[in-house]
Amino acid sequence: MDTYTASALKLQKTLLTLRQTRDRLRAAGNVEEADELALKIARVEETLAAMSPALRSPTLQ
Repeated sequence: MDTYTASALKLQKTLLTLRQTRDRLRAAGNVEEADELALKIARVEETLAAMSPALRSPTLQ
């Protein structure tokens, strides 16, 4: 596996972990903190969506 694909997979795992953390925060009643994290996640996802297809790894969803 090349470094590019490995990095993309790690990014996917990190985003999943952030989403799980956001959901745990919300369930624990930390709504403001969960909302802040949700905004950060959305920014990362927007950046990935805006990338040229030539630059995106096929592992990024």
